[in-house]
Amino acid sequence: MSRILKMGMIGGGPGSMIGDIHRITATTGGKAELVCGSFSSTLEKSLIKGKELGLKRNRIYESYQEMIEKEAQLNEKERMDFVAIVTPNHLHFETAKLALEAGFHVICDKPLAVNYAEALEFQKTVDKAKGEFAMTYTYRGYPLLEKAKELIQSGHLGQIKKVKIDYSQGWLSQLIEADGHKQASWRTDPKKSGIGGTIADIGTHAFNLLESVSSLQVKSLTADVSTLVQGRKIDDDTNVLMEMENGAKGYLSASQICTGEDQDLSLHIYGSKAGLIWDHNQPNLLTIKYPDFKEESIKGLEKEAGEGSRVNIPGHSPYFTEAFQRIYEGFFDSILSNESKKSFVQAGIKDGVRGMLFIEKAIQSSNERKWVSM
Repeated sequence: MSRILKMGMIGGGPGSMIGDIHRITATTGGKAELVCGSFSSTLEKSLIKGKELGLKRNRIYESYQEMIEKEAQLNEKERMDFVAIVTPNHLHFETAKLALEAGFHVICDKPLAVNYAEALEFQKTVDKAKGEFAMTYTYRGYPLLEKAKELIQSGHLGQIKKVKIDYSQGWLSQLIEADGHKQASWRTDPKKSGIGGTIADIGTHAFNLLESVSSLQVKSLTADVSTLVQGRKIDDDTNVLMEMENGAKGYLSASQICTGEDQDLSLHIYGSKAGLIWDHNQPNLLTIKYPDFKEESIKGLEKEAGEGSRVNIPGHSPYFTEAFQRIYEGFFDSILSNESKKSFVQAGIKDGVRGMLFIEKAIQSSNERKWVSM
């Protein structure tokens, strides 16, 4: 029987939705348990969250530096095995770097860093580290997107001609950061979000999903990265035309000012033999379209959605938690086998670095009003 992995968390304090998602999906299957955390930049808030989760007082830390230092001093049977990093973007690099250098495994939210140069520096740390490093590009956890990749690689769609992905939200259609909205405040602050706003927050999800499912990398792009809400300090709308490495044409749209939209994410891939459509509103359904206008529907999970680990997440289906859980299971397999296992669900350092390159190149293209190479 495999041992139960001990989990630590940096970030995810009171009011954090993503912190709860990480904790619940990591521990529901019985393969991990939360043993410690530094949940906030203030000890008061960290204590509130830690006590809510039933942690011992001596395992609730005032800072992530204290947590990593003191956990490393504990014996192997007590100390955490891995840490989940769910902080604002500007802390991803320094927290993950410190944890990896202390010998811990790390799973981190995207984007990887605040800019491409920092991402490249971080890659050096990961390459030297003994511990596993993974990123939560959560939509890759959906089984039917893995199936879509298999269909494409098998040649079922033929030669890929056109790829497009759209990720639309509406929660930033107003200047809510001016009213102190917690999530908006840091996501629209360049000092905390990094060089990208919406393009980093959801654009990197779309970019990673497009490349990972199609098995094609973007060769060049031209982008319009805009700020459409007056008074905002960072981008909130992105539109990108792309040329893929095989010559296929691509389009990516990521926006958080589409009034009334919640989590509207869709992927279309068209080949010489067939087309493929996946929609986040029906994540357990994959539609294949043929030249004679016939359609084939492929269904995914047979079990009832949300069994065991269901979390009510606005804009997401009950299958979202299963997707997140599959990512953690892949991460656990790599830790327990002492071997980095290549799988569709498990994104790593190369995904993170490429995501930062996409942000930088798109912003460069938008500023210079020209096509740029990836």
